[in-house]
Amino acid sequence: MLMIVKDDSIDQPARILAEKIVRLPPHDRAAWESAVDDLVALAIAADPQVASASSRVFFRDVVEALADRFEPDLCDLYVHLFCRTITASRRTLDLLSVDRLLQSFRLTTEEELLSRAHRVRRPSAFEAGRHVVVRKVLVPSRVTLGADIAVTSVALRKMKDVFPKAELVLLGGAKAGAFFASEPRVRLREIAYSRGSSLRDRLNAWPTLVDIVRQEIEGLRSEEYIVVDPDSRFTLVGILRRAPDDSRFFFFERGSFAAPREKSLGELTDKWLAKTFGGDSEACLPYVWLSAEDRQRGEHLREAAGNRRLAAVNLGVGDNPSKRVKDPFERELLFLLRSRGYAVVLDQGAGNEELLRTSYLIDSVRETGASVSRLGDTAEPFADLNFWRGSLSGFAGYIAASDLYVGYDSAGGHLAAALGVPGIDIFAGAASQSMIEHWTPWGKAPAAVIAVRPGQTPEEVLAAVQEQLP
Repeated sequence: MLMIVKDDSIDQPARILAEKIVRLPPHDRAAWESAVDDLVALAIAADPQVASASSRVFFRDVVEALADRFEPDLCDLYVHLFCRTITASRRTLDLLSVDRLLQSFRLTTEEELLSRAHRVRRPSAFEAGRHVVVRKVLVPSRVTLGADIAVTSVALRKMKDVFPKAELVLLGGAKAGAFFASEPRVRLREIAYSRGSSLRDRLNAWPTLVDIVRQEIEGLRSEEYIVVDPDSRFTLVGILRRAPDDSRFFFFERGSFAAPREKSLGELTDKWLAKTFGGDSEACLPYVWLSAEDRQRGEHLREAAGNRRLAAVNLGVGDNPSKRVKDPFERELLFLLRSRGYAVVLDQGAGNEELLRTSYLIDSVRETGASVSRLGDTAEPFADLNFWRGSLSGFAGYIAASDLYVGYDSAGGHLAAALGVPGIDIFAGAASQSMIEHWTPWGKAPAAVIAVRPGQTPEEVLAAVQEQLP
């Protein structure tokens, strides 16, 4: 049995505050604001270890916990959280560039930030008949790769259709850009921003974003560009301005755009885009434009597999252990797939924890006498278990070549749906049923969702997977 021991004492004060923030009733405003201020102070602390650990708690246990509940009543609280966070941190020495930029936009108080946030969240429609005038569309990344596939790709596809003469500029990281590498109309302007970055680093990414937007729109009239924000983490729910003219800014306010028949975020994004910009009534499904190299990897594996069925597996949880099913589920899942005749393509994921966990799984399969091969540039033979340690876009090529995808709630499921590969997506530790519905992969291929109930055993979850196997 694999045991991974972590010292969590450094983030204990942050976890106590985070629990207090999400449990306090909204009407106890003074206590809630005090707890937010204290947690922000830890997240921007001078000690880099304290700041890193506390930032991770802030985003995982507060920001994502509130966002993933998808409750309309919490939308204003979510916005207030970020306005309070900016106010509590902006005058720190390392964030003075953020403060100066906010002042230049006449955003000097928390009340002014709140007022702006409510203003940009109001629905607006693009001017009818002015689509051909637009020469450039700027789309900030959602930052998390799953959201960029499920949401940002929908925005980019729609912009391609309704603005035929515009260049599309994706503002984000290289990992996000890799999913749009072969689309000639999409150009990446890279901005360093990691999901694991500290709160200080994330806030400091905003002035860089503003500078890049100013560079991109230089020489353009206001009617010749727009900024389409799919609820990017760069802009903190639209609070932070990107361009001088707010009339050229369109923000996807997911909390106020829910509808009974469109539950996934991809569907909601598509509906908002159609209402805001018009265009073809046909749904804009998530899509990825992989590089030729990434696609060829998968094609070579498919050729080597012959008639054997391939199952791509990604067991990453994005630094959220509550998304995992308890041992020995993952090992037994691989054994189950092999017993059903699948050759497995396993992504080793990112980070030391995932590497250790998947290395244990690889050894467990090898001990049964099955053949194991590492995928990559070397001429390794095709095997019962083929594992990949590299980029997610590289693994996407293997997903595209597979007959089935299996994984936890993660970017891999959205990739499979976008690539037209049937998937089995396991949702454990979900904050709410709405979270499962909103993050269910939507695309060309169906996704069978297994919602893990509290207290459900690994054996019961495995049986649910077995029922869904084609």
